[in-house]
Amino acid sequence: MKKILSLLLLPSLVFAGKIGENYVGVELGSTNFDFKFSEPTNSVATDANGFSWSFSGNYNLYQPNTAQYGVDLGLSYLNGSGDDSAIDTDGDTWTTDTDLSVFTLTIRPHYNLGAFKVFADLGLVNQDYEIKVNTTNLSGDSSEFFYGLGFELSLSEKFSIQPSVTFNDSVNTTTSESPPATFNGNDTVAYLIPVSYSYSEHIDITGSFSAINNDDFVSSTTSTVKVKSESTSWGIGIDYKF
Repeated sequence: MKKILSLLLLPSLVFAGKIGENYVGVELGSTNFDFKFSEPTNSVATDANGFSWSFSGNYNLYQPNTAQYGVDLGLSYLNGSGDDSAIDTDGDTWTTDTDLSVFTLTIRPHYNLGAFKVFADLGLVNQDYEIKVNTTNLSGDSSEFFYGLGFELSLSEKFSIQPSVTFNDSVNTTTSESPPATFNGNDTVAYLIPVSYSYSEHIDITGSFSAINNDDFVSSTTSTVKVKSESTSWGIGIDYKF
């Protein structure tokens, strides 16, 4: 049962570049994984921090010369890791060592209102994890659709901010115990805040922050056994515009 804790690491990816621009970029940063496991007689919480890096790209797929609307095609990849240990109320130690990768492919229709642009996100996210919990090794992957909306605000000729929110269903998770334990997920909400500073004609300096909140994962056999997971990520990087 306790192995379920390590399977709920769901970091997000942030597109830090500006809407309507063609670019490739990289970011370096950190990801924090916060977990709480609870059942009637036992509970534990861990707070893991680790290094993360990401690669992203954007291509202006459609933009008529005289129109205020367009469509971007974006992709991104993030790799993050974290480890932590904690003692539960039974006195047992939980130790996790995790490596995750997340790939997204996104279609982003947008509308230009001058210094203010609105957009929607529609895409596919794939998550892959390799996990060691105490002496047990676990791995897996999942793919699912997500959607969201947001806006880009140009605060000056060089500086812009691009907050957004995305939604997707959490993945139901089964442990490798015998017999296996299954936890049913609900909704995942991600809050994303990328910023971009135009350093030169071809170079942007970028930064990003994201926070992900998952509804409780509830045991399929008893509703009193739950797992809560949250994560935050930040990064600083550079985009090359072409």
